[in-house]
Amino acid sequence: MRYVLFSQHKDGAPVQRSKISELITTLSPTLKRVNLAGYVIAQAQVKFVKVFGMEMKELSRMAHKKTGKDRTNAPTDPGKEYILKSTLPAAARKRWVDRAEDNAAKAFCITVCALVSISGGMIEEDALWKHLASLGVHQDDEDHPKLGNAKAAIARLCKQRYIMREKASAGGGEDGRDRYGYVLAERALDELGQDGVDAFVQGIMKGAGDDEGEQETGAAA
Repeated sequence: MRYVLFSQHKDGAPVQRSKISELITTLSPTLKRVNLAGYVIAQAQVKFVKVFGMEMKELSRMAHKKTGKDRTNAPTDPGKEYILKSTLPAAARKRWVDRAEDNAAKAFCITVCALVSISGGMIEEDALWKHLASLGVHQDDEDHPKLGNAKAAIARLCKQRYIMREKASAGGGEDGRDRYGYVLAERALDELGQDGVDAFVQGIMKGAGDDEGEQETGAAA
């Protein structure tokens, strides 16, 4: 439990089941039991809810797509991983858990996920940065007032498994280099869901439409 807590607090990245199994083997090398890791994880899941009011949720890690000669190296089972989610009621979570200083990172996360979604499930890197630049987040930003280093902010979303960086095409760039893009990863699909992302986009578009309507009304007056 300490390992999962500290790992999540460190960078927010999911904890892979294989790492937990390695830790259990290291701590109890002489203890022989079938599926010992599964037993320990199940006990931890129960205690997390009772002690911390948190769910140790299991996710299936999405595998990167493989093409060409790399296809034979694609793992058939990418493995399981775990994240911690609060089980507190929304009001209690807002009062005791949520922090105002995290709002910018959360908004950035859902914005990036929405851009991926409305781009047909994958958005190329150049297109993503073009859209983000229109929102005031530039690729060469190293000291954004809310996000810090912009490239590092995208890298964190990849590490936290909200998005994945995939090869979009081989040698398709103007310089003949491979082109890359981003797709939604398992954590975005679990926490936000496609419906959640779509609702966010619809809300933004509705707000933009309302603003345009107000401007037209004002101009007519």
